[in-house]
Amino acid sequence: MSKSVLVMETPEDCESCVLHGGIFHSFCKINCRYIEDLSSKPDWCPLMDLPKKDNGDYPANTSDAGFAEGWNQCIDEITGGNYDD
Repeated sequence: MSKSVLVMETPEDCESCVLHGGIFHSFCKINCRYIEDLSSKPDWCPLMDLPKKDNGDYPANTSDAGFAEGWNQCIDEITGGNYDD
């Protein structure tokens, strides 16, 4: 089965998350679980921040320099090229 990525602004708590609600206001639509406290982000929340872009501070013509370029291109592809640190 293939994987998918949803890119959205990371909410600070469940109250501001667009993925809570439904019939019951305190329900997580991702995990199908009830949310005990809407004012915080539970440890079981599957949303995570995107990794940072690599600054590419490596000697030229090394495998690490190529890795940094590929890493940053991957982040740009996921975000549509509009993600800055």
